[in-house]
Amino acid sequence: MEGRIDSEVIVVGAGPAGSACAISLARKGVDVLLLEKARIPGERNVTGGVLYGEYLKGYGLVDLVPEFEKEAPLQRKVSRHDLYVLSNQSSTGQYKYYKMTKDSLPSRMGLFNLDFGTDHDYTVLKRDFDRWLALKAAEEGAMLATSTTVEDLILEDGRVVGVRTTHEDLRSKLVVDCSGVTSTLVDRASLRKPLRPFQVYHGIKHVYKMTGEVIEKRFGLKPGEGEARFYLGDFMKGISGGAFLYTNKDTISIGLVLTLSSFVKGATTKFDRVGKPLNILEDFERHPMLAELLESAELVEYSAHNIPRSHTCILETPYMPGLLVAGDALGSFVKIGALIDGMRRAIASGIMASETYIHANEKGNFGLTELEDYRERLSPIYGDVNRASSDSQISESSLAYRYLPRLLFSTGLLCKTGTAKVVHIVERSDSIQQVQLRTGLLQYDEDENYSHIKVDEEKCSRAAMKPWVPACPVNCYTLLTKKGVFASFHDLYIYNKKSLGGDPDSSEFDRAAYNQTLRDIAEGSLRFDHVACVACGTCGVIGPKDMVEFGHERDGHGVRYRYG
Repeated sequence: MEGRIDSEVIVVGAGPAGSACAISLARKGVDVLLLEKARIPGERNVTGGVLYGEYLKGYGLVDLVPEFEKEAPLQRKVSRHDLYVLSNQSSTGQYKYYKMTKDSLPSRMGLFNLDFGTDHDYTVLKRDFDRWLALKAAEEGAMLATSTTVEDLILEDGRVVGVRTTHEDLRSKLVVDCSGVTSTLVDRASLRKPLRPFQVYHGIKHVYKMTGEVIEKRFGLKPGEGEARFYLGDFMKGISGGAFLYTNKDTISIGLVLTLSSFVKGATTKFDRVGKPLNILEDFERHPMLAELLESAELVEYSAHNIPRSHTCILETPYMPGLLVAGDALGSFVKIGALIDGMRRAIASGIMASETYIHANEKGNFGLTELEDYRERLSPIYGDVNRASSDSQISESSLAYRYLPRLLFSTGLLCKTGTAKVVHIVERSDSIQQVQLRTGLLQYDEDENYSHIKVDEEKCSRAAMKPWVPACPVNCYTLLTKKGVFASFHDLYIYNKKSLGGDPDSSEFDRAAYNQTLRDIAEGSLRFDHVACVACGTCGVIGPKDMVEFGHERDGHGVRYRYG
């Protein structure tokens, strides 16, 4: 390769994939530059989440950093994974539930795999963990540059020869894109078309503060021991997805993972029941089983993030001359039954990318022939993705999300009954207020001169149905009507129902409110404001690009999570 070289390898993104790649390369004496758009690695990242420390021999965190269990900022060692199927609460406060463990019949039959522990598994908070791993890369000799946004690839004669940041062009022998699910470089390299809603999961999360002693008492845990829980049930309102709960040292992470296409359909056609993702999470937390666990806990953070639905979007060819793609940008996240697992394979793909560089460098070329063995190295990950695809035929079907709960609760088979200590009747505020309460918990470094999202408000306003409004986890998109401003079509439906009067139990009355809401949505104007954006990328996935184009914040601006 001719010309100036700023670094042998440029790694874009200091998440688990990028840092693992940089660590592996630096240990082999490679001059590697690790670029991160955030001010501090991890402060813009979100996980549920459980870190599974072991994977294929040589490709797990336990291989990359053998002493990680002593050094890393881990929360609790996960001793059990359980799945709960919940019924709705009756007027008397009673509900039914079914608890599934790795020894339960459905798990042993393979319907919901719960036996995936490695004995090196811990709950983590992304801000602390990603920062630790990125600094580990720096300790090994990698150059870490933060507040640096990569906006484009430098292409010459069909080959990637570097990256264009907001400040300068940087050239290298090889670029490794580890910039996550919102990667724009994958599109630029023509390795995949822009992601569509059926290709991503949308996740939102609350972090609640409580003492470690209270957590251990409520969950029946020993000191330092943790639990991962997964939930299915009618609380999802027919949306494909479920809830999760992870115990940390002195916090609890609780949230939802839903298929974005299923949510968009529900929020735009079933708005008599479905509002924003936050509404579903709030209803879930009000369920008596969860309300008892969260009693007196302090809400300290709200976050949102998109996740690649790997079997629909993993790259067929994860490379081009001068470029490799790893982690969520590759699409290596795997969801098999209750297993939600991205970090382990991100780390593995980063290590595999480093090995591919060493192989190509020995040959003195970074063309297609020299990089094609990367796909072979990734074969175990692609095998996991194929398993996830097969599993999704059951675990992401209406059988799991609708019919299994109904079958269990209608027959009473294997179910237990719980009773709420207190039946709470909550008068919910509108979605704008709900979201404002949560974004008020977050820290932002706002960019007053640049918006990373380009929105054609006039075109969007002409759309009969405006899915960006309910799908946005915050208040970036709102609907302006003669009746007021709304961040959820469900709120507008409730407004119309109250305004029309009549018998609230009448189906004819419901239809009238529903049809009036449809007219209001079509006639309303879309308003966009990026100030409280959490950069999840949902609006860009919904698109289309000529109406909404998502990019990345510059110079370290944006949300700064304290937990992640």
